[in-house]
Amino acid sequence: MKKYLAYCRVSTKAQAEMDNSLPAQKRIIMEYAERKEFEIVEWYSEAKSGFKGKRTQFHNMLERLATPEIEGVIFHKLDRSSRNVSDFALLDQMVTQNKKKMIVIEGEFDTSRAAGRLAFRNFCNMAVWYSENLSEEVTTKMEEVLLKGYFPAPPPIGYRSGIKGVDDDHKKKQVDPKVAPFVKESFKLFSSGNYSTITLCDYMRKRGMTNGCGNPIRKSMFQKMLRNPYYHGLMMWKKKSSSEPSYYEGNHEPLIPKKLFDQVQEILDGRTQKNKMQHDFTYAKMFKCQCGHYLISSYHKTHIYLECHNPECRQTIREDRLEDQIVAFLARYELADEFIPYAKEAIGRLSANIRVDNADKRKALDLKLNQIDQQLEKLNKAVLDGYFTSDEGLSHKNELIDQRHALRAQLGEKEDIKEDALWALTLELIQIFDYLPYRYRELNPLVKRKVLNVLSSNRELNGQIALIEAIPSIEKLKAANYLIQAQKLLLNHEPNGGDVLGKAFPYAEKVMSGEIKKPSVSGKFLNGGPAWT
Repeated sequence: MKKYLAYCRVSTKAQAEMDNSLPAQKRIIMEYAERKEFEIVEWYSEAKSGFKGKRTQFHNMLERLATPEIEGVIFHKLDRSSRNVSDFALLDQMVTQNKKKMIVIEGEFDTSRAAGRLAFRNFCNMAVWYSENLSEEVTTKMEEVLLKGYFPAPPPIGYRSGIKGVDDDHKKKQVDPKVAPFVKESFKLFSSGNYSTITLCDYMRKRGMTNGCGNPIRKSMFQKMLRNPYYHGLMMWKKKSSSEPSYYEGNHEPLIPKKLFDQVQEILDGRTQKNKMQHDFTYAKMFKCQCGHYLISSYHKTHIYLECHNPECRQTIREDRLEDQIVAFLARYELADEFIPYAKEAIGRLSANIRVDNADKRKALDLKLNQIDQQLEKLNKAVLDGYFTSDEGLSHKNELIDQRHALRAQLGEKEDIKEDALWALTLELIQIFDYLPYRYRELNPLVKRKVLNVLSSNRELNGQIALIEAIPSIEKLKAANYLIQAQKLLLNHEPNGGDVLGKAFPYAEKVMSGEIKKPSVSGKFLNGGPAWT
């Protein structure tokens, strides 16, 4: 009885799990072998693409086929054997040099004869042509989908695929409300320079971040995520025929601004310093000692201390005591109840002025966008006319698309709706001043750092006293608050109204002139005060 091998294949693992193609191929081959009285000594089966996949079982089959006792190999159809030229060449070598038989059940031919080998080679060429033509058609369709702003692949972490009947546009990738906030926070944390991908991964795991399937996240996922321009609105797509990826503007909602993405790329590329930290200390490198060195945070027994590592200084303060003084600094800027109506009126006037200014800026941005669109049209025409190849123009095309994307982002920032939201947020921030001293200790480390960076410019430790310099805008806010309080007292005929008013005008003049540079926390607030404890 002649000994044969049998080979079965489907293109993907999904087909192997869901389709009955593999069992059907085996059944047909077994029935054929029984009719011909062939003995199948070994089966080879796999779920890999025959066009571009690296097939271990296929090459194992060829090695076994080369042994003298094997007569040949049986396939259900020729395209189940392969769909690329190199693999067909290996099979043809087995036929011509090793005198092996290739039996194809559907479309049977005899490779022991010249006519059979010709038919075999023709069928091989047709199978290769079919795959190559299908690949070209798929690539063309992918290009059309990408140009419309749709991403023709599974979405990156932080997004989900659209659902038909649920989303208005089910082809469009939607923001995942559970995972997207973690993605935003990851970019912001990494841009601070205080995290590596390893420490960021560990921290976000503790925060509860998972991937789209609910599984624990890995470091490799962060490396891909932080490099993916999809999060600021650009889709990156690598074509098989090109050495460089192409970029397309997506119609999905960006999670982060491009400026933040660029900051992260600078850190990843090593153009700015990366500081790795094992602990998320709240005030690490935020306060300087009076000698000019940054205070370094570290654990000592059960408390966190900030210490100057200058051997000639060694100034130290416990973190919770430093935080008492920060709360006292914030308490100095509590606002009068009457301040909010004045703020609303002032913000309304500023908003109207800025809208006029933004209208002019929008016109300028629209003009630049039109110029870039014209340049892209000329570039595409030059490629079609054959002045240079698509690969030669790809780099310049990507650059123009990136510029257009950045301009559209700026244009979006000038929308009236966003302006209204900005002023509403400004009012909320002003109102937060009244609550900040009471709630500051409950904030997480990242928000505490942001509060200090927004409200103060210089932070220094002199002995055990924290000297915190508020930004000029906050000092002006305080001066305006003094004036409102004074006006209220005078209208109520309070005897000390003039004192407050006298305090406000000189104070405002000093702030405006720059005479007041380093307002520090008063000693009476060192351990708390009755106004806010």
